[in-house]
Amino acid sequence: MKKLTLILLLTSFTFFGQKKVDQSELVKDLTIWKKGNNKMSGTLWIPNSYWRIAFEGNTNVPKSTIKMFEKAFEEYVLISAVDIKIGARGNMTFKTKLELEKSLTLIDSSNKEYKSLAESKITYNTKNLLKNITPMFSQMFGKMGKGMHFFLFKVKNNKGGTIINEFQKGKFIVEHSQNKFKWNLPLSSLIDKKKCPVDNKEMNGNWSFCPFHGKELITK
Repeated sequence: MKKLTLILLLTSFTFFGQKKVDQSELVKDLTIWKKGNNKMSGTLWIPNSYWRIAFEGNTNVPKSTIKMFEKAFEEYVLISAVDIKIGARGNMTFKTKLELEKSLTLIDSSNKEYKSLAESKITYNTKNLLKNITPMFSQMFGKMGKGMHFFLFKVKNNKGGTIINEFQKGKFIVEHSQNKFKWNLPLSSLIDKKKCPVDNKEMNGNWSFCPFHGKELITK
């Protein structure tokens, strides 16, 4: 797991299919922070495509390891949450996992609410892998990562498929610690950029119009 940690920290670009993915941009898309007065709350969503994007193309990570991660989390929506109180001298106090869990809710695009799964509802292999990767992500986020806790949800449609898809149009919200964290999909880091027809500058692939010129953006 230490080797995987270094790979996550050092790799900046990878290819997912034909799309070149900037991992720093992906992490920005997946992480949302809310700040106010002496408090900070954050939520990290880790979609199942993240594992292949993070590890594929690195000779130190066997394909079997990537498949192991994908298999372990394919049935779940994986969320990490943290709530921090910052003292006068900059010291940080974190909410416990139990405290976070009490206010934690996932809301899908149809406004259906879900609570995180009890440990008894999570497979042994997934629980074990999650336990091993928690320090890995804590290291990625430095001091604030010390208070991060992971939670799993099952968000399924009537056919048993996962509703939330990072590549398809949609949205979902995570609530905790009196804050709302909203993701609009698809993630801009996973789709092609668009161009403004006026100055030819690259724009967010999720946008339809240039925010500066008001013109409809062109798909590259």
